[in-house]
Amino acid sequence: MSAPSHSKRVANGQQGFTLIEALIAFVVLTVGVLGIISLLLMSKNALHQSNQRSIAVNLADAMVERIRINPTVVADYDTAGTPLGDGDLTAPAQDCEATSCSAAQLAAYDLWVWDQELAGSNIVVDGENVGGLIAPQGCITFTAENGLTSSGLLNVTIQWRGLAETVDAVPADGVACGGADAGEDPYRRQVTVNTVVVDEAEF
Repeated sequence: MSAPSHSKRVANGQQGFTLIEALIAFVVLTVGVLGIISLLLMSKNALHQSNQRSIAVNLADAMVERIRINPTVVADYDTAGTPLGDGDLTAPAQDCEATSCSAAQLAAYDLWVWDQELAGSNIVVDGENVGGLIAPQGCITFTAENGLTSSGLLNVTIQWRGLAETVDAVPADGVACGGADAGEDPYRRQVTVNTVVVDEAEF
């Protein structure tokens, strides 16, 4: 009767050892899967941030080009400290893509288009912005050269909200696009294009 009992004890010991191995393998596999998921989330986050910055750079460059095409009224593009990006500018009466416009009308139309683009109005599903910037704000400032009216320094700044806190550059005067509150937003991202606009008619 003792032999069967000894065999039973050996069998039970082998089963227990196999269960421990399975638990260890499960823990290792779980840690590996969690690591892969974390890596995928980090990659997706980085891709999103890169995409947002690309959108901002393209929008800033597009506005610079619009102004360079219409330099005689460059001062009309200055947002005077009031950021655009809510998409709530009233559409101008004149559609400058369909009909010819005066320089002032073209400036008003360009600002309206830019406001709509910042708000992501061209990337909407079921009334929701699905591909534009998060909480965008756009500011344009123009400083004329001494003795000139339409030639000088142009600054186009686009600001939006990132997914994580970061340290971002603030202009020398300490005020970001959108005012002091925007400058203290730890999630703020910003792209600034500084360039020179020249109205050849002034020379």
